[in-house]
Amino acid sequence: MYDAPYYKGSEKLDGKVALITGGDSGIGRAVAVLFAREGADIAIAYLNEHDDAEETRGLSKRKAAAVLRFRVTWPDPEFCTEAVARTNKQLGRVGRCW
Repeated sequence: MYDAPYYKGSEKLDGKVALITGGDSGIGRAVAVLFAREGADIAIAYLNEHDDAEETRGLSKRKAAAVLRFRVTWPDPEFCTEAVARTNKQLGRVGRCW
């Protein structure tokens, strides 16, 4: 349940950038929307579900200042480097990984 219409974020991620792989649906979508609600700018990497990725972008955009989405090719070993570089260039520094 990612929508949680009565939950107000506490801005714990304000000023942070999150790169979320598989952000087009399921757990990735929930993470994108909730991270945006907490104040993070979001980059969503997805495989080939363009409509789902656009829906996630729209849901996250209501909460975040910036949302970037891009299609990736699996299993491209250059993906991680490219994804971080694109996110850094367009949104700023990606935060620490947990």
